[in-house]
Amino acid sequence: MIRRRYTTILWIVALLIVIMGCSPKPEFDRKAVLAASEQAAVPSLPEDYDTDTEQVRHLSWGKINYFPQEITVKAGKKVKLVGDTARLQGCFRSFTIPDLDVNGQFTESNNVLEFTPSQPGTFGFGCSMGMGNGFLKVE
Repeated sequence: MIRRRYTTILWIVALLIVIMGCSPKPEFDRKAVLAASEQAAVPSLPEDYDTDTEQVRHLSWGKINYFPQEITVKAGKKVKLVGDTARLQGCFRSFTIPDLDVNGQFTESNNVLEFTPSQPGTFGFGCSMGMGNGFLKVE
């Protein structure tokens, strides 16, 4: 009786092993998962544009830093930097370009910083805590 019970259990276990081994396994496409993750990390921003009097540039949060990390503008023309407050959080809303004496906060009620770079050069920008950074290239 006991031997019969063990034999039955062994047959059931063997049958389960066969069934599970023959079942199609879910595919894990590592490349697709990484590509989707990369795509989610890059925000979709409105198009940057210039008018006769100003240059409008957009700034957001990318993978682990500001996006874009390099912004190009022309010297002597007002820059309107529009912060993406849906993605910029914490200290990344407190923005500074120390060499140009630009400091400001991106908030829901005012997400635009305005300044006019007077000289060409490459200037570092970042958050107030120095965690995020990038470069403003003035031509």
